[in-house]
Amino acid sequence: MGYNQHGNWIPPQEASAWEDKDTLEAALKARGDLEATENLSDLFTSGRDEWESQDWESGDLWSKRFDILKLYRDDYIRGDGQFPDNWGIQYERESGGNDLDFDDTSAQQAYRMLMGDSYDVDYAHYNENLAYRSTVDKLGKQYGFEDLRTPFTSLRQIRAAKDILEQPGYDWDEAWVKNNAMTYSDQEVEALADFAKHNQTRHFDSKTNITTYLNPQDTRSLSTKLYEARAAGNYNQLKEPGSPQFINVIAGEVPKAEYTPEGARIVTDNDVRQIYQRYWGRDYNSSEAGVGIEQWEIDHWKDQIAQNNWSYETFEKTIANAPEAKAQGVMDKGKAYFNPNAGKEAEITGKLTAEPAPINPPDLTIRKVTLKRPDNVPANWTVPGL
Repeated sequence: MGYNQHGNWIPPQEASAWEDKDTLEAALKARGDLEATENLSDLFTSGRDEWESQDWESGDLWSKRFDILKLYRDDYIRGDGQFPDNWGIQYERESGGNDLDFDDTSAQQAYRMLMGDSYDVDYAHYNENLAYRSTVDKLGKQYGFEDLRTPFTSLRQIRAAKDILEQPGYDWDEAWVKNNAMTYSDQEVEALADFAKHNQTRHFDSKTNITTYLNPQDTRSLSTKLYEARAAGNYNQLKEPGSPQFINVIAGEVPKAEYTPEGARIVTDNDVRQIYQRYWGRDYNSSEAGVGIEQWEIDHWKDQIAQNNWSYETFEKTIANAPEAKAQGVMDKGKAYFNPNAGKEAEITGKLTAEPAPINPPDLTIRKVTLKRPDNVPANWTVPGL
């Protein structure tokens, strides 16, 4: 059958002419879905072999299949081929753990099941299938199987596994699949969760100041995990800070970049000033000849840009490669960083009231006083009562 990238079956162009089983078979044979000697039942043998058996493909359902395909054909035409990605008559489905049951359902009900109405792909069916599980090693990380015991969780994985199984000459080792590729049991999942709570996820070596990040699900020895994690670059090393680096800081606000309607950057006056300072060592905020950037220089370059249809990048390269940029003592200062607070300290300081004149401390002289008994007081006189 013809399927698109989402697994949706594409009806043949003659689909509008279906009236019965015979006209459908004729349309499918015309497109090549069926060989000349095959009939409609042969269309649904995909997987009817030793490694797969689907409800849709088993049982005496040939007439119901035709009715379902007619319903699909009608919706496909009305919907302009837009169908859910998970639609597909080739997928085993279930609802709440119950498989599809076509015996007691109408064609309309079965069709809604296959469309995913309350029914989802039965991933457990594929996870218990040894043949499907044998493909996870080949699917690998590209399909989310870093751990070979990861379960199928998407139709993309199942489609890819089915493609591998249908390759000519594909074979697989049943013993290897049972030992290495089957999904974890509930008990194993619980044990892994407990292990992850206590397993070391990072290791710090105080001698080298290296922190290595480890997989919490990895149960191997620490030395093995450290070796592989460091080989993969899963570590950080604390190092002494390097020497201070020059930073090209310009006083003022960041100039606004301007662009054409097509998204090309326009070279503005401030862009010229900035590029001059970076590559020629000029002062962005000065217009003094030989020190800053004069207006005639800006006008000259803007005229050159217009005449030669230079891009912003072309103009910058022109300045960077000019003889002035290679003169002695001139160096590329690197990317410019603008400081909008430059000069604010001096501006605020200038508005402050001048400091008052200092006050001279008083000159205090302490005299030495000698006490002398008055002449009219007897030498043996005392205070009465004491």
